[in-house]
Amino acid sequence: MALSENQREIVEQPVQGSIQVLASAGSGKTRVLTERIRFILSNVKKDGVIALTFTNKAATEMKERLTRGGYDEERIWVGTIHSVAQRILEQYGHTIGLPSNVQIFERDKDRMEVFLEALRADGVDIDDYLAVDDPNEKKSRERNLQNYMDGFSTIKREMLSEEEVSERFSANAGIWRVYNDYQNALLNSRGIDYDDILCYAHRILLTQTWIGDIYRAKYSHICVDEAQDLNRIQYEFVKALAGNKDANIMMVGDPDQMIYGFNGSSSRFLCESFIADFTPKVFRLTENYRSSKAVVRAANGLRPGAQKETEFALEGTVELAAFSSEEEEANWIVSSVLNLTELKTHQEIEGTISVENMVVIARNRFVFAKLENALGEQNIEYNVKIGEREKLPVSLFGQILDSAIRVKLNPNDWVDGKKLCQLLGISAPSSWGNDDLLSQFRNDYMDAGRGNDNLIGDLLSEVETLHFENPNILKFEKVFEKKLRELVVAEPSEEKRLEIDRSLVELKEFSDRWTRFRRLGLGNTLSAFRNATALGKLNPDASDAGLTLSTVHTMKGLEKDIVFLMGFCEGTFPDYRANTDAKINEERNTAFVAVTRARRWLFVSYPQSRMMPWGSPRSQQPSRFISEMGLT
Repeated sequence: MALSENQREIVEQPVQGSIQVLASAGSGKTRVLTERIRFILSNVKKDGVIALTFTNKAATEMKERLTRGGYDEERIWVGTIHSVAQRILEQYGHTIGLPSNVQIFERDKDRMEVFLEALRADGVDIDDYLAVDDPNEKKSRERNLQNYMDGFSTIKREMLSEEEVSERFSANAGIWRVYNDYQNALLNSRGIDYDDILCYAHRILLTQTWIGDIYRAKYSHICVDEAQDLNRIQYEFVKALAGNKDANIMMVGDPDQMIYGFNGSSSRFLCESFIADFTPKVFRLTENYRSSKAVVRAANGLRPGAQKETEFALEGTVELAAFSSEEEEANWIVSSVLNLTELKTHQEIEGTISVENMVVIARNRFVFAKLENALGEQNIEYNVKIGEREKLPVSLFGQILDSAIRVKLNPNDWVDGKKLCQLLGISAPSSWGNDDLLSQFRNDYMDAGRGNDNLIGDLLSEVETLHFENPNILKFEKVFEKKLRELVVAEPSEEKRLEIDRSLVELKEFSDRWTRFRRLGLGNTLSAFRNATALGKLNPDASDAGLTLSTVHTMKGLEKDIVFLMGFCEGTFPDYRANTDAKINEERNTAFVAVTRARRWLFVSYPQSRMMPWGSPRSQQPSRFISEMGLT
């Protein structure tokens, strides 16, 4: 399909200067961004382009679109904001005093363990504090600690000063000191957390200006997708990467789709800060080329005037259904799915109607519980779309492999070191940082009377001998695949055979991640591999087989012909925690995103009664957004 006149005007703007594009759902913003990059690469001889996305999937898809055009890959750097920042850290972290091969503590549980150790070092008897018998009191105390961790993330994402922290967290006068203790504990472990990636990369660009000059000499253009979801540290990082107000930046986004306020995101960085800092040319794209007229009308009920219907759009369908219970709602969705697939064809749906054409969307994951049961009873295949977090190993072999590699790369990593010792059933050492820790652990494991388990001993030995540069992961896989297959044949216990089978699956997943790492050109070192895994760059593509179930946030940027929007009642959508005008406004944005995932047909439903976690039914009111959409 050819570019529209409005789209072409943006794509063919002079290559020098900044551009802001406010693009509504379905208006072709990703295509405009991609074509703009093509235009830049075609009209300048050497200039490169950095394209920043919010998900690894979006980055991969954009890179594939661009490289199909035959452009030199050296001139295109497509990645998430965090992955670009991480590369800067890997190359130049030493310039601000960061240890070499710094490790990312990406798991919430590991970050919490670092925090608890920081409290212990500060003289706080945190173990006694958590040692309570009352489960409600224990949960309350754990929540209190999590509030500290959330506060640390807020400090980093919003770049708060000590004075601002005192004002924001006035009820907790000691949080700044505790925050600094936590940061020191991370660095003493030669580690950083996910939020630190941008903070330290931003510091590098600000304090070592020559490093920014290196990147700008190669990449003189920056394009940012989904810019409405930028938070302060992300925006300031992009600004520092650009270098000055005369930079060539294109930001594309839609304020009506800002749904990550819990991460500090705000559309004001796109709509206000970007304008003030770079005085870009401003363009709007409001035609929805994706959705039917009925869907556009429903979306405009939530955000009046946000979108224009195109003349050639199909009429489509938007329907509302209420049910007495969650079970009835789930059964109706299942019946509707079966009826639609039996229909096979319809003039408004391209091709054959199948479950792959459909998605069921909900505000939160728990809403799907009854539906998953109903789908299982009818033997309907489905997949639950999840985010880009790393999948944790479950087999003993997989867990030991994961922790052992982390300890090999970072002997100061007592978090994973203690975890590894627990898995091996040995005592943790009194000190950390020795390069021969894995050898020590193997000897202790054998001395503890486990010498007959050669598999684990061999695993520790082989991990210890992996090269830091160009490790032979494929050979490693072959060695242990052979060992595991020999064990499974000889093992009489069905339970142990299942454990070995899980080990084989996780060994293959480990090898597949390495293959993907090398194919994507992300590096060749064990450290780069580990950090790419931590950033979710190497997750396998989720199976799209069957009916997709997805929260709104994981469906962002995707669409289907037929959408079921379930659980659309007060307290669920909008969420019960949305207790301010700003939070309700963001919930409205979230509903807008959910509605505009539908290309043709949208079916909205809600239960009039829900069973609460404590076992009592509670009546439900329809979401306030239903009347805004004109569905009452």
